[in-house]
Amino acid sequence: MNLEQKVPPVILVFIFSALMFLIGQVTTYLNFEFGFRFEAFIIFVFIGVMFAVAGVASFKKQKTTVNPLNTDNVSALVTSGIYKYSRNPMYVGMLLCLVGFFVYIFNPLNIIFIVLFIWYMNKFQIKPEERFLSTVFGKRYKEYTNNVRRWL
Repeated sequence: MNLEQKVPPVILVFIFSALMFLIGQVTTYLNFEFGFRFEAFIIFVFIGVMFAVAGVASFKKQKTTVNPLNTDNVSALVTSGIYKYSRNPMYVGMLLCLVGFFVYIFNPLNIIFIVLFIWYMNKFQIKPEERFLSTVFGKRYKEYTNNVRRWL
């Protein structure tokens, strides 16, 4: 079964980052400066990458697919590791990277892209994945969703 999402989430992060950069360039008069923005950017990206890597590692440990565009190879419901805290740690990681980029550019208009990313991922990636996982794993998945939050 293929989900509605046709654009890989990582590509979306790059597209949204590029749009944030362009907004920052076009509306430089709105950009804020502060002394530790590069360090804040690095911290957000580091934490984001760690979330994503932890998610991938948990999937690999369970020998199931990490490809969000094709569900044919889903073989396990992963609920251990980082998945005890978030049902979507890879997407949380991507979001944290975008937040880091937002902090680095620090243009208030770019908050739109953070909100748009969350909305888009929920509507076109996460909810279809949840419907699929409910079909495949039934009661086990429902119990998991009752105990672990979608994002954080």
